[in-house]
Amino acid sequence: GLLKDPGSDTWVTVLSSLDCKCSFEPQAIPCSITWRRNMPSTLSTPDGPTVKTEEEKEVLVLVEPEDFLKRLFSLTQPDLNQVLPLAGLEGSSTKTYSLAVVGLDAYRRYVPGERRCRGGSWRAEISALVVLQLWGNIEVLFLDTWQEFGQHVSVLTKAIAKRPYKRQLESQELPFCAAGAWASGVRVEKDGTGLWQVWKRQIQQFNRVSPATAAAIAEAYPSPSLLLQAYEECSTEDEKRLLLSDIPVKSDVGEKDRRVGPDLSRRIYLFMVSTDPDLVLDLSA
Repeated sequence: GLLKDPGSDTWVTVLSSLDCKCSFEPQAIPCSITWRRNMPSTLSTPDGPTVKTEEEKEVLVLVEPEDFLKRLFSLTQPDLNQVLPLAGLEGSSTKTYSLAVVGLDAYRRYVPGERRCRGGSWRAEISALVVLQLWGNIEVLFLDTWQEFGQHVSVLTKAIAKRPYKRQLESQELPFCAAGAWASGVRVEKDGTGLWQVWKRQIQQFNRVSPATAAAIAEAYPSPSLLLQAYEECSTEDEKRLLLSDIPVKSDVGEKDRRVGPDLSRRIYLFMVSTDPDLVLDLSA
């Protein structure tokens, strides 16, 4: 089985480093690896909640190079049982199978006439692999060493272990958004209500722009189109750059009155009219 090859202790060492329990038991498919998960049961006992064991859908089958070529070249039609003995297995239709072949290239080098005596060819091999991968949805992995096999089992085990956590994240609505009014966005009604808030928040995305400054600009020019129209009415380039600089910004009680200023006025102007995608707006950044 999985332990008969002299180099198999390498992948067992990799497996033992994982934070999981492993055992070697008879399987319905010889030389295969399956995974089980302990899940809390809905039934409870006087001693506390019980745990039930569920088998995962993944099945990894290790196939010897000689056996793999022998079965593969006999696959002249979509009959997967010639490569993988699935017939009669309970629940086989719900499983996801993959094959791992360790040392195929080395086997071909040391037994050069083996592939020819089977009557195979590269074209026949590729055709058979297409049947496996596309028609049977069976992935075939060609690995050079037992170390690579152990690493693949390790990666697959970790992915299976994290599956419930990923499903929980995917079930949440926009889990990448932080909570709060900003994350919720602005609702825009059919009559245009909310567009002013969207415009104000777009202005606030510039560096070093406070909500009060963004509100002052949005109040002076309630939409991007009105701002562009104002730029067109300016007679010189400098007038356009400084158009927003003298807009007063409402300050909190006790604070000195201030204005938008020439720097932000210039940045917004360039953002609105420039067609250069590489233009740096904030020279102090």
